[in-house]
Amino acid sequence: MAEQAAVPDAFSSGWCGLVWTSWVPFSTTSRTLDNVPDTPGLYRIRPAGQDILMYIGGTGGSLRQCFAGTRQNATRVVMPWNDPWPVAPALWAWKDAKGYAYEFSSAPYGDGPAAQEAAECYLMYRYRLERHESPLCSFGRFHRKYRRPSDQKDGVAGGKLGPGEPLNPAGGPSASPLAVTGKPGDPGWMGLAWSPKRALKTHTTTVVPPDPGYYLIFDAVKGDLLAIGRSEDCAKALFGISRDPWDGRELAYLFFCEPKPVPPHNLRERENDLIGNFVEQYGTVPAYQFRDGV
Repeated sequence: MAEQAAVPDAFSSGWCGLVWTSWVPFSTTSRTLDNVPDTPGLYRIRPAGQDILMYIGGTGGSLRQCFAGTRQNATRVVMPWNDPWPVAPALWAWKDAKGYAYEFSSAPYGDGPAAQEAAECYLMYRYRLERHESPLCSFGRFHRKYRRPSDQKDGVAGGKLGPGEPLNPAGGPSASPLAVTGKPGDPGWMGLAWSPKRALKTHTTTVVPPDPGYYLIFDAVKGDLLAIGRSEDCAKALFGISRDPWDGRELAYLFFCEPKPVPPHNLRERENDLIGNFVEQYGTVPAYQFRDGV
């Protein structure tokens, strides 16, 4: 991604060095959909005319199809299912609660799935640094007074919570963005007190507590950072990797566990801060970042 301007602006046409379209309202007619590129790319959604983002996403298909499907589902009379557009129920909940009308802006980005995921992480990282919070529907965030639905095949409808029902924990506040400092592998990278580096073997994971946190996986021979991960139980996650080392590599690891329980969306936010900073420093993600099992 391009070097940041002195005053970044998440709503500008040149944010993060990309070429963003103008803001297209969800109420647009089908005749004006040609304002949305029919290509893979990245997109952002905001309440009309407001300086707050609801969501940052990407698609390897058509941005035009993504826009059409998301707006159709987000504007239904009743809350839509979680599939095929998972952000639609969250947008619907905020629309129902606040009366929001939405706008969509997109940027073509056709460098392949891994590069696109890296760009999504970077955009959310930059937004969090700029706004000190995450988009309201990113990282699984949801309105606190609404229930997320299941996929249609499971048949569990979403909707507004009734009187006396506990609030949705996904509606809690964002975690503050991590402090931008150091390099991956440094003891204080991003302001976290990382553990000493250890060889990743089944017996070495006994020092890891069964707590939520983050871990870094390295090639023990070359020293390269291979992946950045998060888990509700770091001990379990690292033990699992130790039993099946990636491609038979010798691995090493660092970890940091949160001092107290945190909601899943906060874990995802801070993991993204780590990935986004890696992209900022190296222009890509670690080699194993988006593989299953990380």
